[in-house]
Amino acid sequence: MPKNLIEAALFMSSDVLSVEQISRITGLKAKEVEERLAELEKEYAERGVEIVQGPEGWGMRVKPDILPKVAHLTPYSDLRGGHRRTLALVAYKEPVTQSEVVRIQGNKAYGYIKKLVKKGLIKTEKQGRTKILMLTKEFERYFGEEKERIKEMLQQGMEKTGEKKEKAEEPGEDGEKTYSDIAEVIPFDTN
Repeated sequence: MPKNLIEAALFMSSDVLSVEQISRITGLKAKEVEERLAELEKEYAERGVEIVQGPEGWGMRVKPDILPKVAHLTPYSDLRGGHRRTLALVAYKEPVTQSEVVRIQGNKAYGYIKKLVKKGLIKTEKQGRTKILMLTKEFERYFGEEKERIKEMLQQGMEKTGEKKEKAEEPGEDGEKTYSDIAEVIPFDTN
């Protein structure tokens, strides 16, 4: 039964789970959890999904070779609107400073950035008093597209949004695009 419970927990969680978290859920000791995870990892070797260990813990995911064929079936429900907007902004302007993302999105962006780093979708590099935000290879795996293709889709979407905005309001003095409705531009769930 504990192995089934571990499997169910990994399936239900949108984030990876540490051995300690799994231990609390199952009531098993850490060593027993690790043994059950190793068994599950072997059992899933021939399936379309896999049990994997990452730096933050254990999770269940679609195998990378299959993901591009099924990615369009999910609206990436583990990323909420603010996270998707932040990710789209990073993808569109990469490399971009954290301070610029916060200026555009407000202070909630710090939390969004933290979660995106934890999921491995973006990485940060310290630069002075801010950080530089960049996409990772995990970003491409997660969305089943190359980042350059996603950037193209964002560019096309921003151009369409810009055309609509030009009709409704005059462009800003500095000529910079507005990113307030970038969530509408995100092509991630239109495969």
